[in-house]
Amino acid sequence: MIGSSRLHRMIVLGGILCLSLYSAFGQANDKNATFYRPDGNWNVEGANGQLYVFGALTESPCRIAMESSYQSVDMGNIETATLKNIGSRGQAVPFHIQLLDCIETPTDLIDRRTDTRVWSSLQPGVKVRFLASSVPFYPQLIRVTGAQGFGLQLSDADGRIIPLGEDSFPRLLTPGQDNLTYFITPVRVSHKLLPDAYHALISFELIYD
Repeated sequence: MIGSSRLHRMIVLGGILCLSLYSAFGQANDKNATFYRPDGNWNVEGANGQLYVFGALTESPCRIAMESSYQSVDMGNIETATLKNIGSRGQAVPFHIQLLDCIETPTDLIDRRTDTRVWSSLQPGVKVRFLASSVPFYPQLIRVTGAQGFGLQLSDADGRIIPLGEDSFPRLLTPGQDNLTYFITPVRVSHKLLPDAYHALISFELIYD
């Protein structure tokens, strides 16, 4: 993505510029500019050490808001009468993923289900992949711990089902800030319902290319 590459180069150049200024003006007066100081106590055992610092610089058109990275979704109470038969669905509950600092960058994403293309010269685009344990024989439903007889189904704001482990439908984002909305829906899968409290863990990742 062109926009991300430009941002990457600006960061690298800034680092080079800072090092150049430091070498020209700071090294003469700063004894810490060298790895070894002759007047130090490097020959004293147990008085010195080193730090190995590491990390990664990655390209990303947006960042996830802190409150969206780790969130709880209250599904409320589901009455067994609501899930009368296998395939019956409960109330869909929304949740949101807020994206911040989205930069203008070209997008060219393919929806592999429909083989359609989402393209823009300025708007960033994204797909979301959800990961969770699935209900046996129902790979599109999230398995819950506790209550039994139903699973949870993910869908997007247009009502399209999002299979677990697969990319969602591509979406163009508004530069600056945008909000992704998805829904979780209980779906009955068994002849027997076991009422109880329940919970599930769902992970997600954003895919920009």
